[in-house]
Amino acid sequence: MNVVRCTHGYQIKSDGQVHVGRAHLVCPITECSGFLEDSLVISHLSSEELAKYKYFLELSRLDSSTKPCPQCSLFTSLKGRSQQTSTKSEHKYKIQCTKCQFIWCFKCHAPWHEGLKCRDYRKGDKLLRHWASVIEHGQRNAQKCPRCKIHIQRTEGCDHMTCTQCNTNFCYRCGEKYRHLRFFGDHTSNLSVFGCKYRYLPEKPHLRRLVRGSVCMSKVLVAPVVIVLVVVVGALALVIGLFALPIYYICKRRRKRSQGSGRWLC
Repeated sequence: MNVVRCTHGYQIKSDGQVHVGRAHLVCPITECSGFLEDSLVISHLSSEELAKYKYFLELSRLDSSTKPCPQCSLFTSLKGRSQQTSTKSEHKYKIQCTKCQFIWCFKCHAPWHEGLKCRDYRKGDKLLRHWASVIEHGQRNAQKCPRCKIHIQRTEGCDHMTCTQCNTNFCYRCGEKYRHLRFFGDHTSNLSVFGCKYRYLPEKPHLRRLVRGSVCMSKVLVAPVVIVLVVVVGALALVIGLFALPIYYICKRRRKRSQGSGRWLC
């Protein structure tokens, strides 16, 4: 596993951050908000990691006129194409990928929808949903970011995805945002209301909601009781300490005096 040494002298795992789609590697020091230089990162990556890193780096630098193909991720620019067709025509957004020949809409980043506006297509995008949900090589073709709605394909790695467009953390398996609340769990918790639906009783949604809701409600009811008990125990400990410490100190001094007088008599 390759590592990169930052300017502070620490070592970080560069390939781990590249695999999760991070174009800019963060310095591991909490007080430092800087990023490692691209040249330093590139010099320590393998050929496979380098290809991924360059892709993520280019993706992070794109403006609104350039987007990746939803199927093969080839970057396509809309500049120049809009001059060939009428600015009022929706066909200016019709893109045929030169690499995989996939025809898609540049405006909504979905398969081309002849005769339908993007707004209308989003209301009933059955073709897109079907294509994205098709299982190939053991996983979905793509998953939609819950925030910016761009479709993202995963080549490898875990279900925890980070959108390169809006930096939203979401689950590739169910498409929901990653949420976490102390004491109530997170997306990886089986019994948490924030947990992934595929992690616990995926075939029984009603039972899953009932169990998770019951666990959540019990925590909501128990939490105030626990807080009150902690406060009461803390108050009792403080009161006992205020009375016990002076008594202990007095007894200790008397014991020392009695021991000293005993030696003198001998």
